[in-house]
Amino acid sequence: MNKLFFLGTLLFVAFGCNQSEGSRVSDENTFLTNLQTAPRVDVERESLPEWLVVKINGIEAAHGKDISIVKVRIFKGEWKEQTVYYIYDTLSSCGFCEVYYENGENVTWSANNISTNSFCSGSKNWELIYEYGKGLY
Repeated sequence: MNKLFFLGTLLFVAFGCNQSEGSRVSDENTFLTNLQTAPRVDVERESLPEWLVVKINGIEAAHGKDISIVKVRIFKGEWKEQTVYYIYDTLSSCGFCEVYYENGENVTWSANNISTNSFCSGSKNWELIYEYGKGLY
């Protein structure tokens, strides 16, 4: 199972929305590979921000028919002294489009402002808080 996750991660990075120079791809690869070891934490939905519960309900509704192939994971971590959420959907073609601040605001990536490189190298304390689907990757 880890080999398939790693393969999915490589494809995800290679074809994601933020591919650029080699060092960035390496940082993204390392980041996504390290998420495999993030501890699983059981979190009650009632304790999650309301916007995230709405997102989870949408994920389950959208992927009901492909539950056997999809694997959606939501990770909670810290970045720049803020709580952030990263939604990793193996059926998505965009690598870091689903990163949100605690208030539900989507992180906007730009070369002049915030880069995925600084996110990958500067974020920490990741926990897997939600997993949906029976997919292998």
